[in-house]
Amino acid sequence: MRVYGAIAFAAALGLALPAHAGGGGFGADDDDDANAGPPFLGLVQDDGGNNIADARITVTIAAMNSTLVLRSDTVGHFFVRGFDKSVDPKDVKITCSKDGYADATATTTPPAGNAPIQAICVLKKQ
Repeated sequence: MRVYGAIAFAAALGLALPAHAGGGGFGADDDDDANAGPPFLGLVQDDGGNNIADARITVTIAAMNSTLVLRSDTVGHFFVRGFDKSVDPKDVKITCSKDGYADATATTTPPAGNAPIQAICVLKKQ
């Protein structure tokens, strides 16, 4: 199951990430979908490096006219299951927001092999 790979990846980074912390995705909930691309494993922090809980995460695929909204967990993590392989991860835009902070677009790191794509949002206080 790909979720276990995400958990192993999170553990390697020293993150305490539940399997579906703040998680979501389009389509079926089947983690073994052979047509799925890499998942996104994210973190929301302020510009001082503090994790931000309950931030709003908006995932948009403009070419599909699709948007998914989820929340970061209690320690600022979020997880988005992989989209269909026909979706280029470069076409996925992730933005983060929270009251009292300026909205931010996530910086993503391409996956190595089957690893999740890392997405980091840094919010600045207004």
